[in-house]
Amino acid sequence: MIVSLETRTPCQGDGCSRPIRMIMTATVVINKRSMRTTGTLIGAFEFIRCPDCGTEVQRGGEIPREPYRLVAEDAVKVAEYRKRKWGVEDTGAAVERVAG
Repeated sequence: MIVSLETRTPCQGDGCSRPIRMIMTATVVINKRSMRTTGTLIGAFEFIRCPDCGTEVQRGGEIPREPYRLVAEDAVKVAEYRKRKWGVEDTGAAVERVAG
């Protein structure tokens, strides 16, 4: 199933911490209680430069960010799929599990 994931990363400018949204599209394998991405994630930031301070958004390497979350419309599709396939009521929001 192809879904959209979103996350937020704080601006890296001096004294600025405005959250900047990032949207990604990914193919996922959905299991009864979990899901995982397969292949490459394709995404884009909401802004190229921070609207508050003008600092360019860092796009390469590791960036501090919140865990990925399913976009609301796709969370509904995943819940419907789980209910149809396994009869599981999916009440929780799908969030990336971060090791650590």
